[in-house]
Amino acid sequence: MQFVHIILAGNNAEIILDSIKVSGHPIHKSYVLYDDENSKKVAENIKRVLSSLIDVELIEVNDKRIYSAVWEILKIARREKDLKNEILINLTGANQKFSLAGLIAAQISGGKVYTYKNGEVEVVQKPPVKDVNGDKMMILKVLDNEGGEVDSINRLIELVEGKIEEHKRYMAQRARMSYHLNGLEEDGLVVTERQGKNLKIKLTDLGKAFVLMFG
Repeated sequence: MQFVHIILAGNNAEIILDSIKVSGHPIHKSYVLYDDENSKKVAENIKRVLSSLIDVELIEVNDKRIYSAVWEILKIARREKDLKNEILINLTGANQKFSLAGLIAAQISGGKVYTYKNGEVEVVQKPPVKDVNGDKMMILKVLDNEGGEVDSINRLIELVEGKIEEHKRYMAQRARMSYHLNGLEEDGLVVTERQGKNLKIKLTDLGKAFVLMFG
């Protein structure tokens, strides 16, 4: 097992490098995310110092939305967890967007979060993430594959189960689908919108994050 540090670059490379030294964990690989010219320079300085010892990859997150950063972190976390590696997310000096994204991604992925201030490292404790079972995850994956939305429950059933000719079986599947959609909407993973006789179903940013990590 290797220890992979995901660093969310702020405005001070030196304090981030100090935080890694006293984190209490070795570092075998690092990804450094940045989102503007200042944090790019910080990321490049971090890479210059670390690249003689470990693999360092710089990743630009130029979208201002918080979930754009969440998705990038989860892509890394999914890849490294598949390799049985330990994920640590370093929030030292991170801006508001990166701080929130790091916490959300850690909550979903199960990665550890740490930050460094006044010479001490603090490991951030997180509540456990709610489990999304196989049927619900299948719905999320189908929505993601369809570009994030479908225009009716009938279409969703067709995509998940295939065409169902028998009326009794169809009604059972429709009731089951409605039950799962209610749960997914309560958890904030999908939203629904009534359009005439149909119910439009959309994947939320949080739902997409679950697909990236578990789908």
